[in-house]
Amino acid sequence: MKKKVIVGIILSIIWMGVIFLFSSKSSTELDVKNSFIVNTIKNIFFPNFESFDLERKENILSNISFYVSKTAHYTEYAILAFFLFFAFAYIKKYGIRYSSIIIISLLYAISDEFHQKFSNGRTPRIQDVMIDTLGAITMVLFIEFILTIYRMNKRGKKYD
Repeated sequence: MKKKVIVGIILSIIWMGVIFLFSSKSSTELDVKNSFIVNTIKNIFFPNFESFDLERKENILSNISFYVSKTAHYTEYAILAFFLFFAFAYIKKYGIRYSSIIIISLLYAISDEFHQKFSNGRTPRIQDVMIDTLGAITMVLFIEFILTIYRMNKRGKKYD
């Protein structure tokens, strides 16, 4: 087996473990509303945040937290798809390779949401499975785009 396949498998398994650990955390452990990212976004886009009334502050923090959380889901599975691309490097037919990546990402997203059912303060959501899968699909499309440009340049054709 080639080195990149072994590395891809190892990185995929490690990354699945990272995703599992994040979904094991309770909602209070994650505390997205008080995270560095949420506070940074809040400070950039709402410099006078402290002057707002309590209801508006809560609404702003909830909205930012929602988008940060969904972006994290999307990114986690885009990274997983990237690692799986190398894990399946032995599959030469790209259609089968990409389908395998998306199916495994989808199945892992479903199992991850099921796992959240047992984490305190967490709720499994079909919306998250769709966002996770979209992250994987986007990475597959990005990889294919980059490979298409590479193959065209290798053949001496210009990409217009």
